[in-house]
Amino acid sequence: MFHRTHEISLGFGYIANDDFYNVFPLSLGYTLHFNELFAWEVARGHYIFNREKDLKQDLEEDFGVTPSVIREPKYAVHSHIVLKPLYGKDIFRNRSVINHETYLFAGGGAAIYEKQFSVGDSENEIAPSVSIGAGQKIFIKKNIALNIELRDWLNFRGDKTINNFWFGFSLGYRFNLSARKAEKDETMEKLKKYLR
Repeated sequence: MFHRTHEISLGFGYIANDDFYNVFPLSLGYTLHFNELFAWEVARGHYIFNREKDLKQDLEEDFGVTPSVIREPKYAVHSHIVLKPLYGKDIFRNRSVINHETYLFAGGGAAIYEKQFSVGDSENEIAPSVSIGAGQKIFIKKNIALNIELRDWLNFRGDKTINNFWFGFSLGYRFNLSARKAEKDETMEKLKKYLR
């Protein structure tokens, strides 16, 4: 009933465990759903908004130390294989049915950082990235879903490997490019005739 082949999603998240910044990724993604069990998130691009934490200022004022290099996350892009093993329905206040789907995903991509030096110009650094996570899709309508996700990015930077955990929401619009062939069950067709 809720299966659609294509999904375009717009999302927003929060990464809390960066040393120098509060990180807010804004994402746009496209997913190709093969069937009710497997999908391919072809691409998910992230533009990252950052808010500087007080750590740098505290280091300079309290200890007289300035970090030689600060890496500010700027962009990221990933592609994932998606497994959708669980589908369910819940009743909200004994009045309305909530359809939901739980999914797991794993893939890879790249994260782009701006390296800011204490002396000299800044430069960009591209870090290979592995991404894994889990989410739940709550169907608002047949073609609109709210996705709630936990993601883990493992970014292999030049100096060390960084593990970023983040929590996010996205709104997905699901559609088919052509009408799907309906599977007819003879028993159900007879039952419908009796119920008319």
